[in-house]
Amino acid sequence: MNTITTAHARAGISRNFNNDHELVKAAVIASVQSLNINIKESGQTPDGFYILFTKSISAFSWGEVGRVLVTKVDDNNTLVFVHSAKRDLTQSTGMDEHGFAKVIFEGVTEILERKEE
Repeated sequence: MNTITTAHARAGISRNFNNDHELVKAAVIASVQSLNINIKESGQTPDGFYILFTKSISAFSWGEVGRVLVTKVDDNNTLVFVHSAKRDLTQSTGMDEHGFAKVIFEGVTEILERKEE
């Protein structure tokens, strides 16, 4: 987890959402909570709102750790960064950073689209 928490704020995979920061933040929280992961910590820093998470060891993985960071760009643009790592770098199974980013961004998009209806 130390590697994730000390990584640069803009580490990982990012996506811009053309929405209000608070709306995107709420969508990120809901998206992350819908996943089969453990939320270890969340809070606010000068870089933005963050969520630290872990995924437990399973039959297919030694587990993963990650961070989601929600950064306000302006009133209608919010950047979301997903940064994660496998606990065992030789592990070929389990979800990688692209996988986490994909499911989190898809969840956020779906939630934001429902809000617009």
